[in-house]
Amino acid sequence: MIETMDGQGQTRSVPGDLRTQELSQGVFAFIQADGSWGWSNAGLVTDAGDALLIDTFFTLPQTRRLLAAVSDAAPQARVTTVVNSHLNGDHCHGNQLVEEARTITSACAASEVEHELPPATYQWLQSHPPEGVAGRYMTRHFGGFDFSGIELSPPTMTFSGRLSLQVGRITVSLMELGPAHTDGDVAVHIPDAGVVFCGDLLFQGDHPVVWSGPLLGWADACDALLATEATTFVPGHGAVVGRAEVARFAQYLRDLHGQASASAYAGLSLEEAAARVSLDAYGDLGLPERVVTAVAAVYRERGLPAPATPLELLGPVARFAEAHSQS
Repeated sequence: MIETMDGQGQTRSVPGDLRTQELSQGVFAFIQADGSWGWSNAGLVTDAGDALLIDTFFTLPQTRRLLAAVSDAAPQARVTTVVNSHLNGDHCHGNQLVEEARTITSACAASEVEHELPPATYQWLQSHPPEGVAGRYMTRHFGGFDFSGIELSPPTMTFSGRLSLQVGRITVSLMELGPAHTDGDVAVHIPDAGVVFCGDLLFQGDHPVVWSGPLLGWADACDALLATEATTFVPGHGAVVGRAEVARFAQYLRDLHGQASASAYAGLSLEEAAARVSLDAYGDLGLPERVVTAVAAVYRERGLPAPATPLELLGPVARFAEAHSQS
């Protein structure tokens, strides 16, 4: 892990630094620092020369680094299967670089692809950012990515519910647990290793971003992760954790749902409700502006008007971030 010094003399990970972590025989996690917008994780299961890759990355340069790390971790293995935990770009834009592999996701996730921001839109926004606070936020978090050359590679196979696969002698269980972060989230469980790759069903280090919900359904999905009896959980973003962190994340979602529901009943606007959320118990988490996306999900659940798409949410998220940084 590469580290540098910030202005206060504290060490921090360089965004995009890629670390390989062996979790069990033939099971690897690839962790991108600092885990924030666009810096997701991936996984590998390999045995007897076969390999299954869990997610690709946001851009082609990022994914090439991932595939180099995969080759270093398992030089004799050939990736024959890619499982996309969902189809947000930071988990699938690199699929084209593993073109000989079959690509699997849930049928529900595959049906959502038309609602995802295409790479060309990211490129256009880099050169034509919105005015004001939204543009500043977009540039700060997405301006450094290279979205050139990406050709979306849709899944070649879908499933619903559960799907069992074999990678050599290793059994891999795919679990559809959405709607939560998105409508079709997939977790990948390796029972003999006691490992679950959670995709964005689990965030660590930062507040989660909520594109779908409901939050209580997402909390139930965390309970399903724990019900596997696994001891090691790889989040979509952030550090590898154990059972206690998954339980804490489920409680966070339930707490946030309760606070946002109270604000909805009180007739507060979306931004008023987000500003009222108490973050005291979660002061260790970054990107607090993402609570706006969670409150919006609760408001939509209650039948109240609220933004739903990434571009609609950008303005309120950015305004919250700027206000929070000045408070």
